[in-house]
Amino acid sequence: METKKAHIIEKLGKNPSKKMIILGGMHGNEINGIEAIEEVLPRLKEIFDENNGEIWFLRGNEPALKAGERFVEKDLNRLWLDEHIYNKEDDSIADFKSLRVLHDLIINDICQGLFENCYFLDLHTFSAPSGIFAIPAANDKSLEFARSFGVPFIERLSDSLPGTALSYFGRKGMTSVVFEGGTHYSPEATRNLVAGIWHALAQAGFIDEKLQEVKQSRKLLIDISKDLPHHLELTYRHKLDDYQNFKMNPGFYNFKPVKKSDNLAVQNKEIILSPDSGFMLMPLYQKKGSDGFFIVKEK
Repeated sequence: METKKAHIIEKLGKNPSKKMIILGGMHGNEINGIEAIEEVLPRLKEIFDENNGEIWFLRGNEPALKAGERFVEKDLNRLWLDEHIYNKEDDSIADFKSLRVLHDLIINDICQGLFENCYFLDLHTFSAPSGIFAIPAANDKSLEFARSFGVPFIERLSDSLPGTALSYFGRKGMTSVVFEGGTHYSPEATRNLVAGIWHALAQAGFIDEKLQEVKQSRKLLIDISKDLPHHLELTYRHKLDDYQNFKMNPGFYNFKPVKKSDNLAVQNKEIILSPDSGFMLMPLYQKKGSDGFFIVKEK
């Protein structure tokens, strides 16, 4: 039986006045977030002052992680809705079980209803060949937190994806950001996520900004992003009801410019043309997924 303990990688700190939740593996094929957490932990344990708050490092979809799949039957990062959280009839499906165990752990055990004092950093990777960016929840604190990373950040994306943990915790008033570190399984993605963790901990006041790890991480994130558009907003989401009948054309990557009517993909044997000009985001090059691609524009 799945337990809360299985989702806890490590908990540091003894001061409950401020809490940071850093989660890896929301999707079972995105192991770089867990690798990044494991890389940060030894040094963090050496320098962290336990009076500076609580830091919780969590694993996401435990059954999917064991299987090495994005999800078992249902995408965990599309299930964060009350209709799924409180519907116990679905407990036979592994992804729903993970949802409820994680929800209880974060809402009741960690935040204890004090959401204004909680930060949520959700570590992700993608199937596209390049790119790095942050997605804030739809509240001002989350927007400013995402902006602070120095990487491209994208507004309106969290609102377009019902059922994400990002939007769920953002609506409760938590400072919530998804950090997309790079391509699945690549060492660069782990490196970038490590940098994101160090920056986030310093930005939120859990560690000293003067630490060498923080300085190096911030320089890395800025250097990676120097030639990319910075402040963007979503203009189109290509939602998939059946990912098995969708195939993205080769050659697309995050922030590649696209023009209206460009040939992007094939779905149900029909050509999918770009509905607008802008930049490509998260083209789907994997077997499972809820979205084929997104179009974003500079704001």
